[in-house]
Amino acid sequence: MNFQTNTLKREGYQCLFDAETKIFEQFDRDFINFLEGYNVEHYTIPAMLDSGVLKRCNYFESFPQHLSIVATVKEDRLADVSARKGVEGGDIQIHNKVLTPAACLHFYPMLEGQIINEKIITTRARVYRYEGNRHNEVGRYWDYTVREIVFVGSPEFVRNKLAEMQEKALDYARKITDQAQLVSASDVFFDNRRNALKKKLQIANDKKVELIIPIDGEDVAVSSFNYHGNHFSMPFSFDNNNTIVSGCVGFGLERWLLAKLFYDRSVENGQE
Repeated sequence: MNFQTNTLKREGYQCLFDAETKIFEQFDRDFINFLEGYNVEHYTIPAMLDSGVLKRCNYFESFPQHLSIVATVKEDRLADVSARKGVEGGDIQIHNKVLTPAACLHFYPMLEGQIINEKIITTRARVYRYEGNRHNEVGRYWDYTVREIVFVGSPEFVRNKLAEMQEKALDYARKITDQAQLVSASDVFFDNRRNALKKKLQIANDKKVELIIPIDGEDVAVSSFNYHGNHFSMPFSFDNNNTIVSGCVGFGLERWLLAKLFYDRSVENGQE
């Protein structure tokens, strides 16, 4: 990335100073305001998620390469670690938990067995998605923040709400740059032969849309809009005889901040 920002970058994450934090928080408030006038439930979720939830969502079959596993030092290796001043593979024990790879995954066990007509839920969460050498300064972090909104209800309700959020987000993004656009997409996780069919079906069935803003020559997805169908409502038994589905919207707050900083700097330099 060629432009400089008043942030502290490290491998896989970014720290913000005061001025940038204020902009960051304003983005979050604005995205919550997209839901003004609706009955919205605000959830708080933890950093860790039980592996059993991922199993029920078929996450292990699709996205194992992106998981960050929770591990601790074995009690009988504490002295070794202390003396060595470092941790090695043999020192750790793995627990049946992962760092949250997608904020909405916490919601579905919380809804299990409920009879739902329509529901809108939101949370702000840290999300952890390991992407190997794909991490970069243009918002592709291992550890990042998402304002997540989940819609649960009839297919018509969920589709309509996703479309409404797309329209509001695009209008909002075009206040930053008129280059913002909505595009049909598939999850970058579906990048191997095993998931080739899933990727094609996701695009063909219009299940995923991304809001793209070009930043320093790279198209960056600042928001995603996802239609799940009954992928979650069925295994967690709130599908009401296959009549209730879900969908989610994720606003990547660090990416929105980077977009604003980039285009504000471009204006200052007379480039836009």
